[in-house]
Amino acid sequence: MSRAQASWRRWATPIPVASSATSAPLRSRAPVRNRLFPKTRSWFALDAPIALLSPLSVLRLMFALATAGWSAAAALWPSGEHRLWVVGLAAGALCAWVALLEVGRVLVVWCWALSALWIAQVSLLVWLGHGTGLSVAAAAFYVPVGVFAALFFPFRLVVACQGAIALSLWAAGVGPTGVGRAAFVALFATICLSTAALTVSLCNKSIRRVATIDPETGIPNGLGLARRIDERGESEVMVILAVLVRGVDSAREALGYQAGAELLRRAIENVGQVLPPNTTIGRAEVDELVVIMPVPESDGGTNDAPADAMSASARLAGTVERAVAAGRYSVDGVEVALRTHGGIAIAPWDGLDAAELLRRASLSAKQALADGVDVVSWLGDGRTLTAGDLGLLAELSGAVERGELSLVFQPQVEARTGTLVGAEALLRWTNPTHGSVSPSLFIPLAERLGLIDRLTDWVLPSALDAQVSWRRAGICISSSVNLSPVTLTRHDLAEWIAAELGARNLPPGCLTLEITETVLADLTQAITRLEPLREMGVRIAVDDFGSGYTSLSSLPGLPLGELKVDQQFVRRAATSPNDLAIVRTVAELASRLGLVAVAEGVEAPECAQHMASIGYDVLQGYFVARPMRGDELVEFARRPMPLDVAIG
Repeated sequence: MSRAQASWRRWATPIPVASSATSAPLRSRAPVRNRLFPKTRSWFALDAPIALLSPLSVLRLMFALATAGWSAAAALWPSGEHRLWVVGLAAGALCAWVALLEVGRVLVVWCWALSALWIAQVSLLVWLGHGTGLSVAAAAFYVPVGVFAALFFPFRLVVACQGAIALSLWAAGVGPTGVGRAAFVALFATICLSTAALTVSLCNKSIRRVATIDPETGIPNGLGLARRIDERGESEVMVILAVLVRGVDSAREALGYQAGAELLRRAIENVGQVLPPNTTIGRAEVDELVVIMPVPESDGGTNDAPADAMSASARLAGTVERAVAAGRYSVDGVEVALRTHGGIAIAPWDGLDAAELLRRASLSAKQALADGVDVVSWLGDGRTLTAGDLGLLAELSGAVERGELSLVFQPQVEARTGTLVGAEALLRWTNPTHGSVSPSLFIPLAERLGLIDRLTDWVLPSALDAQVSWRRAGICISSSVNLSPVTLTRHDLAEWIAAELGARNLPPGCLTLEITETVLADLTQAITRLEPLREMGVRIAVDDFGSGYTSLSSLPGLPLGELKVDQQFVRRAATSPNDLAIVRTVAELASRLGLVAVAEGVEAPECAQHMASIGYDVLQGYFVARPMRGDELVEFARRPMPLDVAIG
């Protein structure tokens, strides 16, 4: 392509806009309710009419107006030569309009051809009228062409279009004088002013909205959504629904980025057609939409306003889910299924700040996806990160340097004899600001934000240091240290543990690493990381066994030494036949695989007797002893064992 051709293409090509599904490069179209102008309903719902115009939609409307206008002129025009021309033009416009209804996509050349056809039809009738009433009336149809050019063509092309219209009007107005010529001048001035004003208005609006509009879809982005939320009245109830569209990411990976983007645009159009006029839809993340709906007074202003708002939000979520799922999405003959997971936050009860409401709705949607459910409302129950969580993590990141971490050890005894055989290292954190923080709170947070490796780097050496002091006191037992799934991905895990043991002259058998069942999801990686540790002599235990989704067929191939049944089953075994069956099964499974069976959560003598009789080798729990400091464990080991659960 020559430089001149490239320059002409840039000069003449319509401005890219957010296209509708009907102007998409996909072969199948999602069903629409209004075939004449399919986005009319969506515009009001999406609150971005100009940004969502497509050339095809405007062309359909232009020729619909032409058909109606020429038909009305033909009906009212006196019989004569001119009436035949009007009837012919009406028939031509009707044929063009019917053809456009069946078109699924519009090319640049179509825009040029149909615009030229429009101008040719109008110019022909203006010329035939020679300044009469027919000529003036026909010239009014130049206005839609000027508007179309202002919407979709560069500024220079708009000027050229107006020049062509002026030339046509001048040529048609050469003959008439007086009122006819004045009418032509006034009409041309109207066309120029209207299209120039529209062009300037669009430019100004584009400049103002560029930061608040998602360029790929033409709907509000996160900033635009936040502004919409900030506009709510002080007492207005507003539902914020975050929608994760599942299936777009897979299509994007398999079929290309443009296919994924167009599928999302189709989903937006389907949703826009079923939403109330006062509802706003925007795009917060790549495949996440946000629907904002004010709750009417009749729904949200009753004595039970929160319940009414929740009911309205549930209806909204169901409407969106059905709109997306009902669409047919096909790319090059490949059918793509889209599904949604929604998260709901409601102002003012779930917050007043726009950013916080959007964040909470988004986190709830992610929770819905993780749980495999359609909708989750914001619960604030710790499953999502809050500002307080981030503050806690900021403190935790420096806890090691400030000396705020400590270890306690919970003894483990042999079930038949009560002999101390090991101790599990448990991390504790005491902060001057937050006080004593529960491990169930800060450890999951550390895993999510990538701080768990830093904690493990402190816990393992500290547990081995305790081993050194115990052995000096003549106590040779095993230390159990919990290993995070994140830590298990370390390539140098075996080398690091070997170096820590060697630096203290400790035998590998003094260390037991406890992993959770989630680690075993990637069986190949688990074996790769754990096998060198077992060959070294380190024991591997599966903690909380029975609470996850481990395939029993994978257990024989794993380098394991212990199975620790989840304590919730142990505690309920005395009252629940189902839990008792699980406890018995784990003990028998461990025995058949040659593994040590450990029962956690033993809190009563009857439970200890029961677990020993079932076949558990090691017991751990408050009945044995509560967690204690390392020096206290030395005292505990030297005292006579109060535990007597021997069954022999």
